[in-house]
Amino acid sequence: MTNPAMSFIKVNLVMAKEVAHKWEQASYSQTSAYCLDILKELGFPSAELPINLQTREEQLNFIAGFASYALGEVQNVQSAN
Repeated sequence: MTNPAMSFIKVNLVMAKEVAHKWEQASYSQTSAYCLDILKELGFPSAELPINLQTREEQLNFIAGFASYALGEVQNVQSAN
């Protein structure tokens, strides 16, 4: 018998990869702004990015991780390509 959750997870993984790919095309200022938006949604009121989200790679990993978490499976942006 097939596990119905596996189909759901596979669909979510595809969607998370699409999100990660979209943000790889964005500028540094766009990724920075989006990271700030995510942090605000999570309840962090700061207007500046924390020290661990200063580089583009860190921001892309954060965005991809957040997207994949929200879609049901945690991924690293390098493995989402």
